[in-house]
Amino acid sequence: MIDGRIVAGGRDLGSGFVLTDRIVATAAHVVRDRAAEDLEFVTAAGVRLPVEAVQAEPTIDVATLRVAESLAIVPALKHAVLRADWRVTARPRNHDAQLTGTVTATDHLIVNQGGTEMTVLQLHVAEALRDYRGYSGSAVTVDGAVVGVLVEQVRERASTGDARPAAANVLFAVPVAQIVRRFSLGVVVGRSDRALPVHQLLDTAYFDLDRLKTAILEEMATAGGRFLAFGVDAGEQAVVDNLCAWLRQYVGEIARQHWLDLSAELHSVDTAVRKMTRYPAVLAARNVICPVTVRGTPAADVAELVRRVREAYGQPKRWCMLFLLGVPAGGFPDEVTALPPPRFAHRDVERWAAHVTVYKRWPRPLATAWTADIVGRIGEELDVRYTYEELAECIDRVRFQPDELRGYLEDLEA
Repeated sequence: MIDGRIVAGGRDLGSGFVLTDRIVATAAHVVRDRAAEDLEFVTAAGVRLPVEAVQAEPTIDVATLRVAESLAIVPALKHAVLRADWRVTARPRNHDAQLTGTVTATDHLIVNQGGTEMTVLQLHVAEALRDYRGYSGSAVTVDGAVVGVLVEQVRERASTGDARPAAANVLFAVPVAQIVRRFSLGVVVGRSDRALPVHQLLDTAYFDLDRLKTAILEEMATAGGRFLAFGVDAGEQAVVDNLCAWLRQYVGEIARQHWLDLSAELHSVDTAVRKMTRYPAVLAARNVICPVTVRGTPAADVAELVRRVREAYGQPKRWCMLFLLGVPAGGFPDEVTALPPPRFAHRDVERWAAHVTVYKRWPRPLATAWTADIVGRIGEELDVRYTYEELAECIDRVRFQPDELRGYLEDLEA
């Protein structure tokens, strides 16, 4: 997950975090009535992004900011459970404490400072700071998944003299499901699941396919049904794997079917149709993605495949998507939405390394050395397949050999 600060004219207004693709969430009182052009989102790794649009909902004290480009790492979203251990990783200043505690209520009804009745998460705070200003807008996480947005601190009921009452060890947060619903974000909030920590920060699924993601979302929004066929000018399995990982936040559970290959005559159109129309039972419970390699296949065969599979499934209630890998002879037919070619940019690798080093609390100069090392290994052209392989190896080293990796990077930086 990417934390950051909302800034206006050099002034720090409060916390924010990447909630979905290009959308930053914060508290409405952090941005108040400021115009989008006056705001910036600055990530913990130092990336500064202008804000294109602001949408505020003062009745629940939450605002969303649309930033100029994708910020890559999108958190899992979950419903909070009673007595879960929560954490806020964002801090107003580097020497401030990280907040932790316990969820003491998941449906607490309050009248907020604006006079509106609302349902919030009630959080007991372990750190008795007596003042939690600057933390507003932070993501409240449980096992790495976002469950809410911090919006309000509770004052002690009694105070001495004319002094302002200190904050009690209680905070309120707006449940993330309420935010998704109120702002029509179109993403899925998962079940409560405390079994495994979320390693989203180490996942490369969310920052290297920006143009493809935009085209897919536009097609989903305008399509007359839930059967879609996309053409991808790439042959790497990792491209489809990462698109599947990203799509889960928008459509929910996905069943990716076995790869078919028309390009080398491994499967005829008839065989491919038979194999791809065996999934009605799966499609009744989950969204289905069917990857097919079509490089060099006659465009007429690809068009026939799409037409026959579409006819077989009719109007499915869940999403059924064909991802056709490689360009057919004669190009993609009209039945297929051709996506932009996937590519990596040097900046993507640079930002990924910066976010991981911040997450690990490593010195920031190590990110520069790390980026140079990665690019040096795979070449300046950043071939998609080799870049995926190199980042997968880096992820394994971060997770399983962090001390050895840090030592290696320190040697490079020296």
